[in-house]
Amino acid sequence: MTETEFSAGSMSVPEFAPPNDVPELAPFWEGIGRGELVFPRCRACRRWHWYPGPGCPCGHDDEFEWSAVDGRGVIYSFTTVHRAFLPSGSAPPYTVALVEFEDAPGVRLVTNLVGEGAAAPRIGDRVVSSPTVFETHTLPTFALERDRPERQRRP
Repeated sequence: MTETEFSAGSMSVPEFAPPNDVPELAPFWEGIGRGELVFPRCRACRRWHWYPGPGCPCGHDDEFEWSAVDGRGVIYSFTTVHRAFLPSGSAPPYTVALVEFEDAPGVRLVTNLVGEGAAAPRIGDRVVSSPTVFETHTLPTFALERDRPERQRRP
């Protein structure tokens, strides 16, 4: 895995390609590539899911549709990594956040924070989708709503 520095400070974003061998996640990554954030939702009970599973607790199997959310959320938890765990990991520092979505109750996504506020977030901070675009793929990254940078472009 390689990493690319983004323009705000010394934080980094890992440059890893989406997995090609997990067909259940293909709609998520295809949505990210289009600039949309999509999650599976049960057609019967309308419950949101993340990660996609074999069926809904309401008892309906294989009745999911992938629906877009507006990309706004709240930081549920976060950590700023100052020491790499593995030699092949991202160059620290970088901030990983667990984001909850207002229009997809129950969904929490692990993501990286970008922008000026990435170095000092707080639980409860509002975030907005700010995808990081690499030459070959796009990652679902988020910025504090007050920062709200445009899509991050990478070489």
